[in-house]
Amino acid sequence: MDMDDERTENRGGFLKFLMLLGIVAIIFLVLWATGLIRWESTPDEIEQEEPELVIDPVQGDFVISEAEWNALQSEVRQLRREVNQLKADAGKTTTAPRQSSTSNKPAAQQTTQSTPAQATSTTATQVTQNDITLAKYSHDWVKPDATVAFKNNLAKTVTSISGRMIYYDMSGNMLDYQDFTKSVTIEPNMVKSISLNGYGYRESYAYYKSEPVPGNEDRKYKVKFELKSYKTK
Repeated sequence: MDMDDERTENRGGFLKFLMLLGIVAIIFLVLWATGLIRWESTPDEIEQEEPELVIDPVQGDFVISEAEWNALQSEVRQLRREVNQLKADAGKTTTAPRQSSTSNKPAAQQTTQSTPAQATSTTATQVTQNDITLAKYSHDWVKPDATVAFKNNLAKTVTSISGRMIYYDMSGNMLDYQDFTKSVTIEPNMVKSISLNGYGYRESYAYYKSEPVPGNEDRKYKVKFELKSYKTK
């Protein structure tokens, strides 16, 4: 075989190789286009995530890391300690002995409550009719009020008189009476006048020592004074 034949043979083998390579490339392109072949890159290292603790409550899922879970547990323990301390303090407060309200009161106040109030009235304990007597009585038929004078027969000054005026006709029959209490100042052995309602003013009655109504001279009356009580200073 000469040199030309050898070159021709080598060139034909190279062409066959190129044709075969082209056919393989076409087949590969078709497979890649149809999705039967994919190039995927594999990561050199896979990062490891921090382990997480999953809590499944009644509604929804709650994901928390282990570090956060430990922190929450620590806070819960601290809250429990504080609650227990508050309960202990409250128990000490409620069990403290109560002091008697009477013992806390000042001595002066306790003495005031236990000691009855002293009577301020100056009314005489024993009354006799001669202590204060009727000195004068006058009532004209034209006047609604009578003028009554009392004499203080005591050694003290009188400041008030309580008594009863009793009215009689000229035959001694009782007609009416009037109770009264009057504030009046009468010094010892002195006489003082006051005003009281006159008897029978509407019927034109008059005291028998006063001026009677003309034409009805029979409309006269007498009086009697009864001492009930009095006050002195």
